Amino acid sequence: MQNTPSSPYRDKSKEAFWKSGVVDVHLGKEVFSGLHQINLATQNPRISSIGSCFAQHVGNWLNAGGYLFNQSKIESNQVSSFAFGNLYTPKCLLQWFDIAEPESGIDKSSAIYSDGNRFYDLLRPNFKPAGFGSEASLIGARIEAVTEMIETIAVTDVLIFTLGLTEAWKDCNNLFYPSCPGVISGVFDNSLYSFYNFGYEEICANLKDIATRLKAINPNIKIILTVSPVPLTATATDNHVLIANQYSKSILRSVAGYLTSNDSDFDYFPSYEIITVPCSEDFRFESNRRSVTTSAVNYVMRHFESVLSVLEEPNITQDTQQKDENSQVPISDNDEVVCEEEMLEATRKLQDKPIEHPLLALTLFGDSHMGKLSTSFNKLNIPHSGGMVMNGSAFTQNKFALCDTEYFVPLENAASRKLWSVILDNLKKHEVHQASNKSIIISNVGMQTHQNIARFVAWLNKIYPAKKPVITVNVLVDFFNDELSEQLSILFQLHNNGHKVIVVSDPPFCKYFKESESMTNLIYSYFDAMEYIWNQFGVTFYNAARVFDEEIKDPELYISNTIHEDGRSDWYHGNSRYYTWLAEKLIKLTQ
Repeated sequence: MQNTPSSPYRDKSKEAFWKSGVVDVHLGKEVFSGLHQINLATQNPRISSIGSCFAQHVGNWLNAGGYLFNQSKIESNQVSSFAFGNLYTPKCLLQWFDIAEPESGIDKSSAIYSDGNRFYDLLRPNFKPAGFGSEASLIGARIEAVTEMIETIAVTDVLIFTLGLTEAWKDCNNLFYPSCPGVISGVFDNSLYSFYNFGYEEICANLKDIATRLKAINPNIKIILTVSPVPLTATATDNHVLIANQYSKSILRSVAGYLTSNDSDFDYFPSYEIITVPCSEDFRFESNRRSVTTSAVNYVMRHFESVLSVLEEPNITQDTQQKDENSQVPISDNDEVVCEEEMLEATRKLQDKPIEHPLLALTLFGDSHMGKLSTSFNKLNIPHSGGMVMNGSAFTQNKFALCDTEYFVPLENAASRKLWSVILDNLKKHEVHQASNKSIIISNVGMQTHQNIARFVAWLNKIYPAKKPVITVNVLVDFFNDELSEQLSILFQLHNNGHKVIVVSDPPFCKYFKESESMTNLIYSYFDAMEYIWNQFGVTFYNAARVFDEEIKDPELYISNTIHEDGRSDWYHGNSRYYTWLAEKLIKLTQ
């Protein structure tokens, strides 16, 4: 073998080699050393974030970690520094700077949709989903948002911009939209809107322009670029979505790399690489292989902690690892990240399967239990409208607005409003045809015991700080009045308008799991109190838990075997066999 004493790789550190730099790092447990070259001049910086939905994960983690995160005072429904929602392309952010400048030439009354009664902002399709009362108030709200943007930038030390997509939609005036009109808000018209796929040079130029605008407001601001690891939900190109996604992410990553190497205004943080590096036992994506898991977010942010701590290289110690485990942010159904992309699939299903009948007698709405029940009804060939509208956490956290004409407006995300609009259309047809007495609604709004029992305990500690009372129906009814009145009023109003409402309890499976068995008596008391409330108003309450206990001799065959990523069992759902049993029971009540 030839003796080669000199090699350009001879003096490289271990981070330069795949084996020592990647393979030898225990993904999820250890952090990569030497992964970035970001050095912040400011200790405890004030941080703002903007961009795709992954930016909300970043904001959640920063908030939970006690860092100085700038939260928009206008947009309180999302973890966001600005009242713009998700902006997937640099061009969409750049347009907001143009709106802020009177001489920019941009028409401030453009990108507005009106249904004849309300006005909707297509530049912020997820903001004010119920719309504005006038065009003037909508434009005024835009001005308020850009004013807040300028004020926030002025006090920001670090801006994290997460690049999400290259694919976009624009109108005849070259105004770009954060989502295709008609998907979340508005109506799609191919004579007005066209697809556009940004190229390398355009994205690079737009980011340079953004840096110039930012520095004009705050010369000391630090810009950190990241690329979202979340894949496209769908592509408008003619390519397979896998090819389109790789193209999009490659362009964004190339631009970020070039700017970081050639422009001192930019730094790069490798969220994309940390999430997408091959892993034999992958913990980073949910089962849909798109949604980033809680563990993955925390793992990325462990690396980012070295940026905020102004450390040259992160040191892995037992104490550090223990601190991370204790400070992880649980992002489950009680901490939803708002992401319009995630709802495109649900929207597609609605478009593929519109309501074909003028009236459907049976309607379902509620949380995931109603979605599973809908699946069972479909298997039993029982025609119905609806199913899941929002996550249980969205109902318990009041992520909706009561509305006289629409009962309520879901605020969890765009898809929830799409799902409810289909249900509402069916209900309104009953009312218009004076056939409400033939309309049957099955719902579990007000249940959500996996969330509401914890809320009840917190309420109990607040109301009775000295001595806790005996838990009676009356105590639970007081809790319902204080904490659940808005949720229950939705069903009460439907009942008053002539619809037959059946409220169904959660399943009984808490008693079969060690982690939840201690709550069994309280959960069953909750069901009893809810049954008492609804009986007072003439609403049918179906206590599925008690009926199941009385009838089923082999409950283990109906239990969900799902284990969440944090090791918790899914004690609050049943399996498909349970929902088929429940569907057969409920259909008898409707006949």
